[in-house]
Amino acid sequence: MFLKFKTLGALLMMSISSVAFADIAIIGHPGDGVGQLDTGNVKKLFLGERKSFPSGLHATPINHVVGSPDRKEFLSSVLSMGESGYSRHWKRKMSSGIARSPEEVSSYEEILESIASTPGSIGYIDSSKVNDSVKVLLIISDFNGV
Repeated sequence: MFLKFKTLGALLMMSISSVAFADIAIIGHPGDGVGQLDTGNVKKLFLGERKSFPSGLHATPINHVVGSPDRKEFLSSVLSMGESGYSRHWKRKMSSGIARSPEEVSSYEEILESIASTPGSIGYIDSSKVNDSVKVLLIISDFNGV
């Protein structure tokens, strides 16, 4: 009986320890001065409600493709919506001619390359994938799970 509880406890601890902070890095072009950026600014940029950074520099948001784990985490943590809500939001905006949805890329390499080569761009990536070709503008930590 004691062995069962000990085994159950060990399994529980392993499952809890595997749940960690999922840090998303909001990244930008390395030469840009964007001003004081917070999650509210980022949300407005990716929803097309704002077209420039706090510094006044024109912003070009870049998304991961639908189905990407980073995109799911970003939509949930920063935009507080799922894929269907985000899609509906952009369909309404585009049908009224107000804005066009952000460009989409399909890999970590593409997002890093696109951000590094496009002044005014902003995107997001798993913080463990960031390299020195881009500037980290903000880190979003979200506790997944328990």
